[in-house]
Amino acid sequence: MLRVTALKPARLATSVSRCINYETRAYLSNTSDDAAKVNEVYKKLGVDLSDSGLKTQAITHKSFAHGSLPTNEKLGYLGRTFLELHVTEQKWDKTKSNKTLRSSVAYSINSEKLAKIARSNGVDEVLRWKAPSSAPGSKVGEDTVLAHTMEAIIGAVYHDKGSKAAREFVTKHIYTY
Repeated sequence: MLRVTALKPARLATSVSRCINYETRAYLSNTSDDAAKVNEVYKKLGVDLSDSGLKTQAITHKSFAHGSLPTNEKLGYLGRTFLELHVTEQKWDKTKSNKTLRSSVAYSINSEKLAKIARSNGVDEVLRWKAPSSAPGSKVGEDTVLAHTMEAIIGAVYHDKGSKAAREFVTKHIYTY
């Protein structure tokens, strides 16, 4: 029969400390500087979300803190779906065939373009994610994550402010780029 023993408080604290990775510690010690940077990026994008938690969630990738915090996955899906619908509506009368429409929409919302838009607005400076490579400063996959984050920001705008605000955001940032 196995005997279960209680951990001493000091040992428990050490165990818990090891379990909390550095991303979570960074999240838990969120400074006003970080919040100011995030607010600055949203201001540059012309987005005024009523829920500050939604702002943070939109820039948090599932790799950050091993998905133990709310991530941008659902917001990204919502934003991508809205973006495809909006771009399709805009291109509908301007294209002759279904194939042309599909390629035109795909060109308008491709990941490379969305990543460039994100970088030009400073989203890469506040993005919360962990690169898959263990090499410090690695940028592997960053474009994909940035594109998904832009979709999540669109989803957050749609979720918080509605379709009219999301249309204005897409028109201002996606069509003008």
